[in-house]
Amino acid sequence: MAGAEIDKDKEDLSGLYDLAIPIGMPLTIIQDLVDRFDLEPVRRNAKVGLLDGETEEREILVLRGELDTVKAAESHMFEALDRRFDRWERNERSDRYREMYEKKAEKRMEMVKERIEEKKDEEISF
Repeated sequence: MAGAEIDKDKEDLSGLYDLAIPIGMPLTIIQDLVDRFDLEPVRRNAKVGLLDGETEEREILVLRGELDTVKAAESHMFEALDRRFDRWERNERSDRYREMYEKKAEKRMEMVKERIEEKKDEEISF
């Protein structure tokens, strides 16, 4: 996230909590959280669990704010992600594109038929 600052200096963080953003979270959901809940995007180092059971320190993105706000944002984040998964599973996008294509195909077919009729009329008038 371009606007996220690295949390290098140890400022007074009392009363502030971090919502760790899972890797792969869609950017639109992250931006919605920042805008809707007025959270501050911050990059900070954290220990991350690896597949082999080991941990490693890595830089992660967190959204920082007051506890109630962070809890509400966390709930909203996972609900938004669930809605996104539901849309992907229902394959709405391809259905919507197929519908748009079919409508445009019908219009193109009508235009072709009209053009054929115009050509026939032109040939008859000679």
